[in-house]
Amino acid sequence: MEALKHRYITVIFTIVGVAVLLSIFTQPAMAQIRPAMVRDVDTPALTPFFATVDYYFNTLNDQRLLTTVPAGKRLVIEYISYWSAGPIGDQLVFATLRRAQYGTLMVMMQINPPHPSADSSYTIQDGSQMVKAYFEAGDQVWVSASHNTNGYRDFNISVFGYYVTP
Repeated sequence: MEALKHRYITVIFTIVGVAVLLSIFTQPAMAQIRPAMVRDVDTPALTPFFATVDYYFNTLNDQRLLTTVPAGKRLVIEYISYWSAGPIGDQLVFATLRRAQYGTLMVMMQINPPHPSADSSYTIQDGSQMVKAYFEAGDQVWVSASHNTNGYRDFNISVFGYYVTP
């Protein structure tokens, strides 16, 4: 019985020893598989960006300047969310981000159908989407929205992304 107990202890110590040795010698090999991510803290490559525009319009279409990309930077927009409110019967039909006023359409937003609001005389439309849009240094980013009547419309958009130093 004593010999069997001694054998179990020997096996357990052997397994523990092998496990320790493997963890010591396989770590450098695993480091080659997972390269270290490096970031220069003195000149950060990515700077978070967030902007929002909230405006009212009673024409069919209106545009507002969201931001101008600073010199030496590239703006990468990755996520957009919006909401819009107006009287029943009035609907948001078009919303986009443009490069320059009346410029190139960069992002077409998905327009969702209206739903009731707490005030029974208004409806709300809202939505969000992942995007990938690039704006270069000096580009102006404009928000453009249209609705189907000349009535009053409230439109709010929030844009998330980051600046890159190219």
